[in-house]
Amino acid sequence: MPSTLPNLAADDRDPLDGWELPDHWSEEARDTFANVLSQRPDLDGADLSQLMQAAELVDYAGKLGAVAARAGYEATGSMGQTVVHGAATEARQARTAAAAILARLSPTETRAQTRSRANLRRGRA
Repeated sequence: MPSTLPNLAADDRDPLDGWELPDHWSEEARDTFANVLSQRPDLDGADLSQLMQAAELVDYAGKLGAVAARAGYEATGSMGQTVVHGAATEARQARTAAAAILARLSPTETRAQTRSRANLRRGRA
C-alpha cells in the first residue's frame, strides 16, 4: 500500500484509486476510508494508520452487529435470564472507538474561526 494518497487533482477521481485495501473490509469500512480521504487527501503517517484502524473497527462492528442480529440481540445469561447479546455490546464499543478516531481526523475549525463565524452571523466584525 502506498504511504501517501495518490494525487487527487480531478474531483471525479475515485479516492480509492491506487489503494489496496484489505479484502475482508465491508463496503461500510471502504466507504468510511474513502470519505475521510476525500476530506483529508493529505493524510499520511500516524493519521493514515489511525484511519486504517478506524476502518478496521467499522468492519469489525458491522460483523459483530450481524452476529447479534442473527441471535435476535439476545443471549441467555449464566442464571438462565435473557441478556443483551455480547456481540451487540462489542459492536457498540467498536463503533464508539471508530467514531472517536474519525472525530480526531476530521477537518475542524479553530476556536478563533468559530468565534469569527459566530460574530459575523451576529453582525459583529
